[in-house]
Amino acid sequence: MTSIASSSDRSSTGSVITGSGEAPSRLLLTLNGVEDRVQIVLARGTTLVLHQEWAAPARVMRFLVPALEQALNLLGLKMHDLSGIACVRGPGNFTGLRLCLATTYGLAMGAGLPMGGLDYLPLLAAGPAPMLQGRLAVLTHARTRLVHAQSFQVSASPASREISTELRVTPLNDPRILAVDIPSDLHSLLGDDDQPLYLLGSGVRRNLEWIKAELPQARVLDPSWDAPQAHVLIQAAMNATFGLTPIEPLYLRPCDAEENLEFFAAKRGFTGREARDRIREETTGEVEERS
Repeated sequence: MTSIASSSDRSSTGSVITGSGEAPSRLLLTLNGVEDRVQIVLARGTTLVLHQEWAAPARVMRFLVPALEQALNLLGLKMHDLSGIACVRGPGNFTGLRLCLATTYGLAMGAGLPMGGLDYLPLLAAGPAPMLQGRLAVLTHARTRLVHAQSFQVSASPASREISTELRVTPLNDPRILAVDIPSDLHSLLGDDDQPLYLLGSGVRRNLEWIKAELPQARVLDPSWDAPQAHVLIQAAMNATFGLTPIEPLYLRPCDAEENLEFFAAKRGFTGREARDRIREETTGEVEERS
């Protein structure tokens, strides 16, 4: 487990992610538990107040709430002092994602705060984009030989490589699931032009042999870009749309339990249909009448 903590009175400049920004003095908390790194960022406008993160695979709740409580106490703040909570909504690890979203909802409801959801793959793309020109594909781990994937067009003037507020990061497609052992899936990342192709993300690290074999021309970025940068999270939270309804998670595939429902149900003496009926009844209160 590793931890990074920082605070600053300096303004943070970062890649602009389209959204609906409001007053620059808002004190916004941003949480991310989508992959192996748990991140907490607190900022007033573009000014970083606190940044903590841990490499804590499968241990989101062990660190998230205690660390947040400790950080607010250290700063002399209460949840009611915040203007809102942003949370990365996926795609990513089912358990970490659900726990982080549930924590966001509980904290926000308790303090009467609005919530805003952030998409993970554009956050990763925005980090290295000021230094790139061409096509950037973000691949994060989904399960064995499957990745969450989204491609972006990145372009910046020479000046904006140092001052990234002019940066343009344009999604070329919606996030989707790709199979790294299916050549046509990987080749779909290339596009129809001769632009350079850059790759980043946990899905690249875990499937490097497959990817290098099928995309030898691609340039794999350093692993330091595999988690969102603090300034990117700050800018994304400022531009996010906030409301009082729960943040919808972004899932690109069913969880393992859903995919294996028939197997798990049979071990407990149910049919798949009976299991689905019970799940629906428990989660919605609806009971299906059978003829």
